[in-house]
Amino acid sequence: MSEKSHILNDEAFQNISPQKLKLMVDMLNDMTDKSMEQKVQVLFSYGVQMKQKGLQFTKKESSLIIDSMKNNLSESDRNKLDMVVTMMEMM
Repeated sequence: MSEKSHILNDEAFQNISPQKLKLMVDMLNDMTDKSMEQKVQVLFSYGVQMKQKGLQFTKKESSLIIDSMKNNLSESDRNKLDMVVTMMEMM
């Protein structure tokens, strides 16, 4: 089972709006086979798009997405991702 399908089966996403679901699936697809730096750029880009559309993920949805991104990352890259997420939360 892919990470994307695993995430989508989580209880947190069972009642997600179709608009948020589409953005999330598109984002996860855009992250496929990307370097850590590229994934961060994709995450930031989608965060801006969501903010412009008046959408935001719940804390649980965000945590699941970020945790899935952290899989197979080095400790250094996980720390970079955490820093980017913190910056995005302040926007």
